[in-house]
Amino acid sequence: KQWYQRRVRGKENSPVHNLVLLLSLGYFLFDFAWCCFMGSEGIAMLTHHVVSLLGLFYSIYLHRYGSEVTAVCFGAEITNPVLQFRWFLREHNQYHTIVGVINDYLFVFSFAFWRFGIGSYFLYQSMITDKIDWVVRFGGLSLYLISVVFMYSIGKFFVRKYILKMKKKKE
Repeated sequence: KQWYQRRVRGKENSPVHNLVLLLSLGYFLFDFAWCCFMGSEGIAMLTHHVVSLLGLFYSIYLHRYGSEVTAVCFGAEITNPVLQFRWFLREHNQYHTIVGVINDYLFVFSFAFWRFGIGSYFLYQSMITDKIDWVVRFGGLSLYLISVVFMYSIGKFFVRKYILKMKKKKE
């Protein structure tokens, strides 16, 4: 069996899990409030925040599923620094440089890798075990489907900015 299959899933949270869950809860509460206040995000991002908040609350309330929820938070937010770096590049008029191009490629491919490579594996593992209840499974599936929506938007951006632009240059 692989390492994740050998792990005991659905057990009580450790103190480290609780710390990470509480810090993540604070981050998501702040970010959700910011998104609502600024009106800067669409329904997919707001849904992502709501589902994440519910999952964090659920794990804290039950004192279970800490390893599953922290793994999902890690996989969902690992690409966030690259996405935020894009904003800094724009603010400093550096987005249309080679650094901006590298950052875009890094974001697109790391998002796809974490959400659909590793994420698919963990989603599958959580669906086939009887140690994770239907609420956590539904939350994981919901976040995965939201990732599909995000990937569609990211893919459209990438095709428009890089693929079609290259075709036009060749012509």
